[in-house]
Amino acid sequence: MIANFILLTGPDDYRRSARQRFLMDGFKKKYPEGEITRFEENNTFGDLQNTVLTPNLFASRRLVVTTSFWDPEHFEKAENAKFWEALEGQIETVTLISIEPALDKRTKASKVLLKMAKVETYDLLEAPELTQWLIRTAEQKGSLLPQKEAAYLLDRCGVNGWNLHSEVEKLCMASNGAAITRELIDQLTLPHPSAVVWDFLSALSKQQAGSAIKSFRTLLQSGESAHMVMAMIIREVRIHAQLKAGSEANMDAKSIASKTKLHPFVVQKTLPLSKKFTQTQIAQMYEQLLKIDRRLKTGGLTVSTDDAGELELALEKFIIASCQS
Repeated sequence: MIANFILLTGPDDYRRSARQRFLMDGFKKKYPEGEITRFEENNTFGDLQNTVLTPNLFASRRLVVTTSFWDPEHFEKAENAKFWEALEGQIETVTLISIEPALDKRTKASKVLLKMAKVETYDLLEAPELTQWLIRTAEQKGSLLPQKEAAYLLDRCGVNGWNLHSEVEKLCMASNGAAITRELIDQLTLPHPSAVVWDFLSALSKQQAGSAIKSFRTLLQSGESAHMVMAMIIREVRIHAQLKAGSEANMDAKSIASKTKLHPFVVQKTLPLSKKFTQTQIAQMYEQLLKIDRRLKTGGLTVSTDDAGELELALEKFIIASCQS
C-alpha cells in the first residue's frame, strides 16, 4: 500500500464528497502554504505526472486530487512510466487523492488501485443507517431529532444526502436547540415527488381513486408538469415490476437492491407495496401508460406548454381504470 495515495470510491456521493472536503480542509490547516491541484478525466496523464513528480521550488507540500481520472489509457501510461513507484518516493512532499465513484473490480486497473491505495468506500446507506445519520447530523448542529421524526423526514424527503443535509440544517435553525417535531417538518419541508408518487401508488393498490387523484393533483400543484408526473409514474411502475419479480424469485431486499441497482432504502420501503400488486395489475398499468405516451407522440392528445388539460384528464382516467381493475 502506498501511504500517500488515498482512494475514495462508492456510490454515496454526499458522504464521499464530505470526506473529500474534510481531507482538503485538513490539508489547508496543516500546510497553509501548500498547493492543491485538481485533475479530471479530460486532463492528460502527462500533466498529472509533471505536477506530482516535478520538484517544488518553494518546498511546499502538494495535495493532488483526481476525479474519475483512472481510465484504462491513463492507468496504462502510469504503469509504463513507473508512476506508482515514483509517487511512493514523494511521500514527504505529495499526497494523491483519487475520487473514483464507480470502479469495475473486474478490470486490472481497479484491482491494482484498490490494492495500492488507502481505500475508503462509501456505499449507499440502508434505512436504519440513514435514520441514525440524520439524528447524528442534528446533534452536531445542537438539536434533537427523535427517532420517529427522523424516519418520517426520510420518508418525506427522500434519500438524496445533499437534500437531507440541507433540510436538517433548516430544521435545526428553526428549532433553536429544541426537539424537532413532525409539525415542524411538515411546516418547513416539501415532500419529495417520489414520496408523493409512492402515496399515489399505495392508493392505487388499495383501489382508492380519490386518494390517488389527490396525490396526482398534489404533484401538479407543487410545480411538476403533467409530462414529468407521467414519467415518474412510469418509472415507479417499472420499479414495482422489478421488485415483484425479485420477490417471486424468493430474493431478499438486499439481493434485489444489488441486482436492480436501486437504493437499498427504496427497495426496503417499496417492496411491501409491490407485493400488494399482482403481476397482471402491474402489466396492465404499464400498458395503459404506454398507450397514453403513444397518443402524446402521435397527436392523439393535444398538449401545449400552457395547457396540459388533455394529458391530465387521460392520467385521471388511468387512475380510475386502475382502481376498477
